[in-house]
Amino acid sequence: MIKVSIIIPAHNTAEYLKKCLDSMINQTIKDIEIIVVDDASEPPIKPTIYEEYKEYDNIIFLRNDIALRPGGARNRGLDIARGQYVSFCDSDDWVDLNLYENVVKYMDSSNADIGMVSMKRNADHLKNHIYKCKYEQLYTLSSATAIHILSGNYDMGINIVPACINKIYRRNFIEKINARFEEDIYFQGILYSILTFLSAKKIICVPHVTYHHYLRIKSITQSFDRKHIQDFKECFKRMKLYFEKAGVFEKYASDYYRILEIYLNVLVSELFEYVYDEEIQKKFIQEILKAMREVVNFDDYIKYITAEKLRQHIQPHIKNTFDVLY
Repeated sequence: MIKVSIIIPAHNTAEYLKKCLDSMINQTIKDIEIIVVDDASEPPIKPTIYEEYKEYDNIIFLRNDIALRPGGARNRGLDIARGQYVSFCDSDDWVDLNLYENVVKYMDSSNADIGMVSMKRNADHLKNHIYKCKYEQLYTLSSATAIHILSGNYDMGINIVPACINKIYRRNFIEKINARFEEDIYFQGILYSILTFLSAKKIICVPHVTYHHYLRIKSITQSFDRKHIQDFKECFKRMKLYFEKAGVFEKYASDYYRILEIYLNVLVSELFEYVYDEEIQKKFIQEILKAMREVVNFDDYIKYITAEKLRQHIQPHIKNTFDVLY
């Protein structure tokens, strides 16, 4: 029986894929399958990698002739996954060698739908690696608690990152709720987390194992264009629909707006980091404001935000009038 299916979408990342695969084939648990989905790389990944790994019959190579983006590539892997559990790994990342054995042990004993592990950000230009989330003991969370921590509404001493890559899912759970990735937008990771969190009966944080995320300068997240704004708008339209279809938008409206704030801050930061022409910056700001009008009900927003948070939006640089007047 296959315990874990690990789905790895890859697009023009052959130079990084070897380290990723080495962290998989050397796992302390052996009953795993590794599904590499080459998402229309040029040149194709298989000829450069296949010879080195052809002895491993648990590695499956798939090829998309037309790029489906990470969400579509992950969906193609889900179509053939046979493991009791399913996990996702980006092709330029890697994991601790005992990660899947530890996660399976905890998920088997707890009957959890979703398991989460620590995530460390690695980059050549960073002197110190940063933990985006770190779990040093087992935590068992309800669906609501996990969403409240993810959004920042709850401060309970741990972080939950929106990405799917540091999470392991019980396959019969995601099949039961038909959890598929949105295929055409950048922000499919947060959407998948919200979709699965909403239906999960039990979510656990597994201690002492780490997913290593490599911050690659030329990745699609290290850029900015109009599609980022369009996808921001589409992401939050779809997220709201997830909540509404579950009949829980009122319950999670504050979380929705807090997550939206986080992604808006990321969007504006990326704009000013990667676009240098002031006139183009101003045009993009106009487009962002238009997008905001489509995803924010401002009467609702004011209802769910604190007065202090609203003040910070209106006068972010002023703490008291004494500083201004004197």
